[in-house]
Amino acid sequence: MSVSNDPRNFFQSDQSLEKAQRQARKKRELKDKGQPIVVPTKILALQPDTSSPAHVFIAEAGNVARRVNIQNTKETHRIYRGHTAPVTSLALNTDASVLYTGSWDKTIRAFSTSDKTVLQTFAGHSDFVKALVYTDLIPGKPLLISGGADAAIIVWNPATGEKLQTLKSHPRGVQALAIDPVESTREAVVLYSAGSTREIKKWVIKADGCRATEVCEIVQHETGVNSLRFLSADGEEADLWTASSDMTVKRFERATLAAATALEEEGKGKGNGVRTVDPDTELWHTDFVNDVVMDATGRWVITACSDEEIRVWDAASSKLYHKFSGHYDVVTALAVVGTELISVSLDATIRKWSLKPADVKTAVEAARGTEAGVDEEEEGGAIGRSRSNSMLTAEEEQELAELMAEEDE
Repeated sequence: MSVSNDPRNFFQSDQSLEKAQRQARKKRELKDKGQPIVVPTKILALQPDTSSPAHVFIAEAGNVARRVNIQNTKETHRIYRGHTAPVTSLALNTDASVLYTGSWDKTIRAFSTSDKTVLQTFAGHSDFVKALVYTDLIPGKPLLISGGADAAIIVWNPATGEKLQTLKSHPRGVQALAIDPVESTREAVVLYSAGSTREIKKWVIKADGCRATEVCEIVQHETGVNSLRFLSADGEEADLWTASSDMTVKRFERATLAAATALEEEGKGKGNGVRTVDPDTELWHTDFVNDVVMDATGRWVITACSDEEIRVWDAASSKLYHKFSGHYDVVTALAVVGTELISVSLDATIRKWSLKPADVKTAVEAARGTEAGVDEEEEGGAIGRSRSNSMLTAEEEQELAELMAEEDE
């Protein structure tokens, strides 16, 4: 019996047909924007190759991770195979010799970045693996830390695959992890975690036995947090930036984070759900925000949104400066490499955009020449705008259906 994969042979709602037509039109009109590199399947995560500014690693819905030369597109891609479901998260060890990949098949694999062999398989989560970080800040005790849809954070010995500790505090899935580069020391690693509900938790993992303790909780978003980043300009202490499905990006200043933690440790906080940590910046969007990064100078904050746009914000004024348009599906992740912004999307493309001030100015002028005006709702990114209702659960279910429907490569 023949089977058709042509979407025209399946029932589609008016809304889905309109979306498909709009995406097809946008794909044609913006096909060269951002110098797209096309891969076979949707891209779910992005990791710069710290050993080579010309390369990035991507995680694909087609069950593979891939190393791509973003400067020389003719170079053969290095493909890392072994997972049996979409690859959702990536991390590198310090010298970039090992790539760690988390997957919806509930496992983590360690690959040799050079010869693509599987060095280790980590099995411990009971649901999708959604976030990974690696750290060797504690001398002689490198750690791989994973977060999963099973609401668990697992601390691993990356060399042996041994599970050192399982942290269970989030009520639902964990989907973002970040190491605090300022508070972490040779004696203790400070970890922040965020889930598909609104809470952000802070943990201290001590060198003695690598045991972790929850220090405090921050509750300032209305729903799930998709990305945690410690961002700063060169030479400055990093602040915590968060991207959420409540359509906002928020910044928590370093001094405020430290003060709130001190209050909680002294027993003067508000217990579970610390609310003494107030953001000093809120950037509003029209849809879920999936990632946030900053350029090396600290001039621009850049955000990735489910509305397919990449927004460039003036860090000093919190005003929207420009939108890079080129993707025609959800923008899933961003990275800054030198003076270039790298973006990836469910449209299965990698794109790059110059962040040099002169180039950004040129892009703004070009956009003004092709647009009749700027949507008033998005102009300025006003702080304190009324919030829309969250549709997090529905979005997660839709994303799951879309990703699992991808054909294996």
